Amino acid sequence: MSQLRHSIIVSALAVAGASATSMAQVGLRVNWTAPGGVPKTCVITSDTDGVFMDAGGSLVLNGNFGTGCPSGETTPPLPPVILNGLDATELPPSSAIGAVHTVSWSADADSCSYSASTFPAAVPGWPTSGDICTTAASCATTQSAAVLLPVAGSYTFALTCRRNGVATPVTSQRTVVVPAIPTAGCIAPIGLTRLEQAYVEFNYTVNNGIDQDARHFANIYGYFDDVTPLKPYPGVINLNRRPFIPPGYYIAMQFTVPSNLAIGTAGRYRFEETQPQALTMSYTLSKSCGDFRVTPQAPLSPFCTTNGGAPGAALVWIVGASVPGLCRLERGETYYLNLVHATLETPLISTCPNANHCGNTLQNAVEAGSPPWP
Repeated sequence: MSQLRHSIIVSALAVAGASATSMAQVGLRVNWTAPGGVPKTCVITSDTDGVFMDAGGSLVLNGNFGTGCPSGETTPPLPPVILNGLDATELPPSSAIGAVHTVSWSADADSCSYSASTFPAAVPGWPTSGDICTTAASCATTQSAAVLLPVAGSYTFALTCRRNGVATPVTSQRTVVVPAIPTAGCIAPIGLTRLEQAYVEFNYTVNNGIDQDARHFANIYGYFDDVTPLKPYPGVINLNRRPFIPPGYYIAMQFTVPSNLAIGTAGRYRFEETQPQALTMSYTLSKSCGDFRVTPQAPLSPFCTTNGGAPGAALVWIVGASVPGLCRLERGETYYLNLVHATLETPLISTCPNANHCGNTLQNAVEAGSPPWP
């Protein structure tokens, strides 16, 4: 009200004169600009004392405000708003140990923090102390965090934002459950089941497949038909097989690399493009059955996984040699070719849109430059 008081004093001086000490009832018109830039006129009517000067030399008016006058109250600040909050595409309901998820958010607020989050262990990239942004400008700028899930357990991610002058904050929250890995047998996350018998179609024989023991590589990739003898690893060259896997299941095919297989023998498992039923799938070569860990365990390298591969994706292997980009296998060692319709970050979330099962073709192909397969 400082501007209004000043206007009243000036108007009163014009009416009463600088030396006036008292006068009869008067009406004052104050021209002012309302919020939003709208000009208004405020009419103030004094009591019978009019305008007088107090002992300190200030003009005083006791009166009533008429129409068009400001209230003298400030507009309360609006509540904070999280413009782009936490969602399931960034933080799915289930994930895997070692998975990394990138989270982006922005807010119309004066400060935001992650302090309300609760984790079974500290999450790199998501500090639970201090503010992430401390000004309206920084909170409105898109924030991005790459978070790693280090152990099994339930992770509750919470983004809390506040506005100065507003008591109630606003929160966006997501919970991610990371299943434990079994300590014995197959190590797929709890919630995934190994499919021991699978319906498999051969090459492009749609609706003309057979049930196979899916626990062994040779049963699926060791022969072209039901008559020829099984071939040991690496199996039949350029063979296409379409195993059907229900949601919540995976296939783990065991094989042993022959001790007499030529060093440098190489091949690839390729997601063949013909009529995919699940648009993404993951497959790994591992010493463990059902190994869908995001990071392969030594001595196997990151090249021993295809994570969330689309049609055309391939995992290339080689025997007894270290070549950049290729998964190294050793003669005489036993491995598993593990296959699931999911990403390694979210192995429990099936990419199969069908309730019963999906079948994608995985090709067993020889790699260019490889010694002849037996």
